[in-house]
Amino acid sequence: MRVRVPSLVADSSLRVRGLATVAAALLLGACAGGAPAPEPEAQPVRMAPPDSAPATAADGLPAAFHEPFAAADVRARAVSYWMQCTPTVARLRAQGTFGPAARAPRAIVCLRTADGVPVGGVYEVDSAFTAIRRLQLVRLDGARPRFTEPLDTARLTHSVKLARDVSALVAPAWKRRNRPFSVVPFMPANDSLEAWVIPRATKARSYIAGGDVGYARGANGTPALMVDRTATWTQLNLAASGPLRIYSSVREVAAVSDLATARYYTELGRTVTVSTPLVESTLVPGLDPATGARLVWKHTPVKH
Repeated sequence: MRVRVPSLVADSSLRVRGLATVAAALLLGACAGGAPAPEPEAQPVRMAPPDSAPATAADGLPAAFHEPFAAADVRARAVSYWMQCTPTVARLRAQGTFGPAARAPRAIVCLRTADGVPVGGVYEVDSAFTAIRRLQLVRLDGARPRFTEPLDTARLTHSVKLARDVSALVAPAWKRRNRPFSVVPFMPANDSLEAWVIPRATKARSYIAGGDVGYARGANGTPALMVDRTATWTQLNLAASGPLRIYSSVREVAAVSDLATARYYTELGRTVTVSTPLVESTLVPGLDPATGARLVWKHTPVKH
């Protein structure tokens, strides 16, 4: 079911992205004496043979690394955005953006549109998790105008239920270990749904390396385990300033939580490097053509 969120104020226009196409033409001139230049002999077009293997990335790392890394980083971007979005929405709710704070819905939703527009808001859901109610959304990329584009609330309901089920599933074991966590829903570009258990530090000026757990929504709607890194949970001291290096427990592609931590602290102005036995990855200024983000990963293979 697709519904339109009620509009309270005028929505801002979406950015229009375009591709500029440049055409070049060759002009054939006449000879100095006025006689037309002789036409060149026609030459058959020779097609280049197809590549037998994909081009090697400039960093020398194979596609077997870049593709899984990109998949993990998409999830990390969602987690990092969620970490920034939820306190922002909570503050907006307290300020009355969604009506009187005492009566505004308590549940928070954070997502990005297919165009990359950051959106956050509040909602209610019935006890059986069959329908989203009182959904109010705002754009988070400017003056906080209301977001009124159509939204697949049925998929959002399934995502909310998956996050609730995952939280109930892992809570007993994590509480026994005194390990706080957050469950971050993730809606990939395809029709699948995921929920990621992201560990939180137990004390100030600390961060957690590793320890994340990923679940997908199974065919019957129940959580299906994708990856479990709880055994790698490590709490480390966080310096007040300066570069940060995160040592990921994974041999090749760093854990989703480690990439999310790197993105979070990079957004705060720190230089962050994620290290595995295979590669060191650092976020540097640049344009990501796939997402429009202003940060890109620079990979440096580790020499053994």
